[in-house]
Amino acid sequence: MTALKQRARALEDKFAHDQDFMFRARARRNTLLGLWAAAVLHDKDPQAYARTVAAADIDDADGAFARLRRDFDAAGIAVLDDELRGRMSNMLRDVANEMYDYA
Repeated sequence: MTALKQRARALEDKFAHDQDFMFRARARRNTLLGLWAAAVLHDKDPQAYARTVAAADIDDADGAFARLRRDFDAAGIAVLDDELRGRMSNMLRDVANEMYDYA
């Protein structure tokens, strides 16, 4: 295998690893976000609610946000979009850092 092919293969492997890492980080972030939202919404089954929030993000990259926005609005709880997106961003950063630390 030539050096160029080895380099291309290494880049492909890194890309695949990075994509897998971000998928797992987003899934963990969405679960934690769901647990937080369940507490705010006084949901009787926080674990089940967290799973629905995490699942909402599978088909739609913005699914978790849309689910939380809809649920907060339905409950009459005022949460600004910027506040929710900021919490999502901070949680993703924290989860990614935690995953890097334990990898």
